[in-house]
Amino acid sequence: MAASPALAQQNDGAQQTPADDSGDGEIIVTALKSGATRLDRVPLAIQALSGETLKQRNVRDGADLIQLIPGASQAQEIGAGYRIFSFRGSGAGGPIGDGLIGYYLDDTPFGVPNNQAAPPVQYFDIDRIEVLRGPQGTLYGLGSSGGTIIYHTKNPDLEKVTSAGEAEISTTADTSTPNYRAAAAVSVPLVPGSLGLRISGGYDYRAGTADIYAGAPTGTPRERNANDVRAKDIQAVLLWQLDTRTTVRLRGWYFSTDQHYLNVMNSVNPPYASYQGDVVGYDKRRAFYLSGTVSREIGTLTLTNATSFQRSLPGGFAVGLNLGAPLGIGTLINGGDANSFVNELRVATSKEGPFHGVAGIFYQKAKGLYTFSLNFPALQLSGNTITRTENAAVFSEASYELFGGKLVPLVGLRYFKDTRSSDSLSNGDRVFSRATPDALTWRGNLAYYPSQHWMLFFNAGTGFRSGILQSKAQADAVIADGVPSALSLSPDKLRNLEIGAKGSLFDGALRVAISLYDIKYTNIQSAFNTSIGLSAFANLGDGKTQGIDLETTWRTPLKGLTLSLIGNINDSTYTAVIPAYTASDPRIANGTRLLNTPPHNFRLDANYDRKLGNDLDLFATASATAAGRARNGDATINTLNPYQLFQASIGVRFDRYEVRLFGDNLSDERGPTSANGPTLLAGPRPRTIGLTFRMNSL
Repeated sequence: MAASPALAQQNDGAQQTPADDSGDGEIIVTALKSGATRLDRVPLAIQALSGETLKQRNVRDGADLIQLIPGASQAQEIGAGYRIFSFRGSGAGGPIGDGLIGYYLDDTPFGVPNNQAAPPVQYFDIDRIEVLRGPQGTLYGLGSSGGTIIYHTKNPDLEKVTSAGEAEISTTADTSTPNYRAAAAVSVPLVPGSLGLRISGGYDYRAGTADIYAGAPTGTPRERNANDVRAKDIQAVLLWQLDTRTTVRLRGWYFSTDQHYLNVMNSVNPPYASYQGDVVGYDKRRAFYLSGTVSREIGTLTLTNATSFQRSLPGGFAVGLNLGAPLGIGTLINGGDANSFVNELRVATSKEGPFHGVAGIFYQKAKGLYTFSLNFPALQLSGNTITRTENAAVFSEASYELFGGKLVPLVGLRYFKDTRSSDSLSNGDRVFSRATPDALTWRGNLAYYPSQHWMLFFNAGTGFRSGILQSKAQADAVIADGVPSALSLSPDKLRNLEIGAKGSLFDGALRVAISLYDIKYTNIQSAFNTSIGLSAFANLGDGKTQGIDLETTWRTPLKGLTLSLIGNINDSTYTAVIPAYTASDPRIANGTRLLNTPPHNFRLDANYDRKLGNDLDLFATASATAAGRARNGDATINTLNPYQLFQASIGVRFDRYEVRLFGDNLSDERGPTSANGPTLLAGPRPRTIGLTFRMNSL
């Protein structure tokens, strides 16, 4: 893999090396799949966020995490358990089809066909998160054409019993009850030095903010502060160090997220949902996830096999809608379940030397069921779609150090073959469709290390996503409107060119990473509203995005004060839209801005930590987030206004204990920051003030 004289190539299965983003340049990541590597020597647009940093910055869910990533945005929000995110314009076609951001839980992907939702991860027991921006078409493949987020959970301690916990209580504007959450973890060495078990879990209650009206938003609401959320999860990690060369890691995780009504509503300020009749809305998500990784060092190589099984239990959402006369007020229900089996076998070089490489085979067999029901006085419509995929890939990346490691070229390839089918039923009419897409994706990289503290890189690569399957009636309706379509859409692809630099100054006090990228999207898949009123799908054409990402951290001369800034500025437009598509939707035309892609986003963080005495520390944090005006996917809400969010906290730490006073969304920004229509608006959670009590591991 990409290497330099300072790279440490080692198996991290037994003892994790957490990301330490304190600014000293010694952050360690494993995203290259060939051992532990210093972040500042990785020639990619990559971030690493330690569990401690996530706690400092009050990251509780995916929406909080996205604020820390240059060029990232939220493409859709329904309820607390359903959010879709976008990197660098990947949401230009809307929230349809397979994922564009790959989500990995340790070594294996989380995701099912025809679903882009991010996993509702609870962040208490996360060791670190690694974020790769841009297509990861060789090492990660399907589902990672826009980028990849890797969640690394904590390992058991093999030497001693450890424990950790936290509890929090807070109050949110427009609520009548407090929020509260609690989480705990315990690690036990079952066989000291060899076998250990770590169990963790948590419960999170968020009070509702929205009032519910049966009709117009006047008088007494039917329910007050109704859209409360209850989230819980439990996980167990078993780590077995058989010998100095062999490691087995098993993990089981179960989560559930239950929301009364939804995050989307008619108005975000004041928050309410109107014309709900007697509909009781909900959003329910449940899944369990089992995974296992076996690593074995064999001479100069490390052999790794990673397996997972995901079972998404029946769930979905329900919402009341007012479609006007003659349809009236009724209910929309979307639901489904899914399962996915994944196995990846790979071999990587594990010793120092000029050559570094990784090669492997990947296999997935998955099924996803999607159901819908519209129940109105003058309209009843229901149906379901079962999507199946069985896909496999072979992949490899290799690099070689030249001139003593000063110059490192890398090449990578991945061949992917997919067999997928769709079985759709709508009001008694059944339709089958099938496709066998394949793709060869590649990556080339050239890294230059002029010194121990600086590096320059050029990265080029491609991404791929299988085409959406639809019924013949849908395809025929699109074709009748003059837009090319088929039972299986053409896969969308992208090509990325990127140059970047990373380095540090002033003995590591200032750390900088900057990258400039040019991405071309081809055959963007999108929803298409036909002239006969049938919702269908089509390839809308091409687009491009050009931008600059910035990350910098400065340990200031004021002892204990660290400033961090991330930012992105981009120019993202459609470039070759099919004319008939533009005729149907004039908002999607050559030269218009890509949907769900703000022109910029920034976040500034300040962290202060100072000793007050023996084992007593004072700490404080503050942050400001800004996102630019974004074009929305729904024409009735053409754009989403720019917005800013502010946070702050202050606390003390004594020995292993902490108490912290925090404030989120201090300016009480309401948005909307996401919209699925004029009556389906979502925004940031209103101003929240609270106390956190924490017991850290020894």
